[in-house]
Amino acid sequence: MEKALRATIWAFAAMALFSIAGLTGCGPKDDLKKAHTVVETALNSWKNGEKAQQVAAHGIDIVDDDWKAGHKLIDYTIKSASSQPQQGPRVVVLLNLQRRNGKKLDTEVAYEVIMTDKVKIGRDPFHVP
Repeated sequence: MEKALRATIWAFAAMALFSIAGLTGCGPKDDLKKAHTVVETALNSWKNGEKAQQVAAHGIDIVDDDWKAGHKLIDYTIKSASSQPQQGPRVVVLLNLQRRNGKKLDTEVAYEVIMTDKVKIGRDPFHVP
């Protein structure tokens, strides 16, 4: 009886670990690829003049103060995507922006991507290039 109970506990623990590690049904490399892809999708929408709210049609919620402020995304370069312990993947991007006053600005930002039933992208306010 004790052996069966121990086996059951181990089985539940293993299932819990697999479900926590793979909430998206993907492994870490797949998560990085998906994070890269969803950030790219969102940034292409911004670059094409769409509002952040319109990206929700793609199943993506994004919060970016520059986008919200109406700054134009001229171009961008995705520099890296990395795993973060106990967080979603982090995607570092170089943004080439044009502010509303016409002034151009290049800035490096980091987005954290949380993948649940709906993808959430948030800009890390503490990112230091």
